Amino acid sequence: MADVSLTENDKAGVRAALFHHLAGIVMIPTMKSLLDRKVFEFFASFPGSVELDQIVERTHGNRGYLRVGFRLMACCGWMKERTDRNTGKVFYSLTEKGRSATNFVSAHCAEVISFLPKALFLEDFLFGKSDEALLPSLQLLVQKAKAHWGLAAEGDSVKAQVCRQVRQYFDGILVGPAMVSLARAGILERLAQGPQELSALPGNHASLGLVFDLLMTQGWIAREGNRISLTPLGLYAIKIATSYGVTVSYLPLFNNIDTLLFGNPRIARVDETGSELLVNRGMNVWGSGGAHNTYFKKVDEIIVEIFNRPIERQPQGICDMGCGDGTLLEHLYCVIKTRTLRGSLLDKHPLLIVGADFNKVARRITKQRLRKAGIPSHFVIHGDINRPALLAGDLEALGHDVHNLLHVRSFLDHNRPYLRPANYVKGTRVGESTGAFAHLGEEIPCDELEENLVRHLHRWAPYVGRFGMLILELHTLPPELTAANLEKTPAVAYDGTHGFSDQYLVELPVFLKCAGEAGLHADPRYQCKFPASDLATVSINFFAAPPPSPPAN
Repeated sequence: MADVSLTENDKAGVRAALFHHLAGIVMIPTMKSLLDRKVFEFFASFPGSVELDQIVERTHGNRGYLRVGFRLMACCGWMKERTDRNTGKVFYSLTEKGRSATNFVSAHCAEVISFLPKALFLEDFLFGKSDEALLPSLQLLVQKAKAHWGLAAEGDSVKAQVCRQVRQYFDGILVGPAMVSLARAGILERLAQGPQELSALPGNHASLGLVFDLLMTQGWIAREGNRISLTPLGLYAIKIATSYGVTVSYLPLFNNIDTLLFGNPRIARVDETGSELLVNRGMNVWGSGGAHNTYFKKVDEIIVEIFNRPIERQPQGICDMGCGDGTLLEHLYCVIKTRTLRGSLLDKHPLLIVGADFNKVARRITKQRLRKAGIPSHFVIHGDINRPALLAGDLEALGHDVHNLLHVRSFLDHNRPYLRPANYVKGTRVGESTGAFAHLGEEIPCDELEENLVRHLHRWAPYVGRFGMLILELHTLPPELTAANLEKTPAVAYDGTHGFSDQYLVELPVFLKCAGEAGLHADPRYQCKFPASDLATVSINFFAAPPPSPPAN
């Protein structure tokens, strides 16, 4: 099946649905928690705006995570934030859209939220021994999705716009896990080859049939009896299905959102074996690896230039801090081997490949990938993004010099464990980011967060000066910009998953300014952002530390 009949508007429509689905996965649980704690009653009781401190005091909420939640609402166009210049106090007010949204979510979210614990194990239900525990609730919810959740939206009034927005948010809690489950089980790949009989597909057919009925509501599946096929829109949707993976991997976090917002913010993040409890890391790595393919082409030109230099000016190899599933390392090795001067000299000048990651699941997957790819000279070691000196020591113990490597990393710097800047005096710098930042529920002011980022990058500067550091990074957008472009950006989902899991997304201009202050300078020849507009949430930058200044005469 070909998608030649699709226009760019058709494809944009599928992407818009995906962005709304991802936003729904973070917004609906957050809204339900705020509603249950009667947060929005404050806005009905107090005309105008409500001070954040009042909400924290009366709800016993965790200030940092409340700020994340309210910023998400601002990103949806549902709330406004104002900071008093004289007192520094923060005030929030509901917009007209926000008042409609709270009413819609309050009236219709109970059933879809009750499905959240089952969504955590949707793959098991669909492809495991039994789906009996899933069928009744899935049947009910698919019927509700077919009926647009009982939300009528006619015309183009503000209320109708919000109604359609909320409907797609509800859909997302079902569609997101469904698309991930079908993709990871190979079902979408089989459908891409042509129509399939439901009975010939692996899995529990009753539940699978309901999932296909759900995807019919999106216009992605056509069904004639038990014969299942993709529509042209569906063929495009499955091409970007991995884009659901990262957000869906955070379902365990949103199943605990009440605790994060109003309970013990120090809820366990890992179990006794070291496995993460608030994110499905295997799924996260799968989703991240799929997303990387979009950016590899831009990375390739930097790699080709470096490894086409005279051999004496080339790095010994590549070190990927936060290697994830090893996809990037495997890709870069292949590019060097097939497209560069170094590739023709690997027998005399082997290429050292180093993967470093804090997570043992990621390390295991990377080892398997590199072995399968037949990469002869490689190490996969424990790594801590905050401790480049430790990396240098570990490599030295293996007989290698950290300075002789090209350093790369993808979507890791925002995920550094937070270190409060020692001896930082508040007010020393003026924070420029619009982000909401928290560590274990405590608010991190943006000026302090930016100081932390500068110091973090400054720690790396001494180790990357010889051959540079290639960084792919994720960014936030100002809430007003996100709210005006909800159908063009996944920023709401990014801000939710990362804000509640103590990760720190700053805007691209803020990131570049902090890097420059840390002594890292981006080569303008290789700078790239996605999309190539003010909506950029992903950037590629090749940083180098400046050479030492010559001594004064």
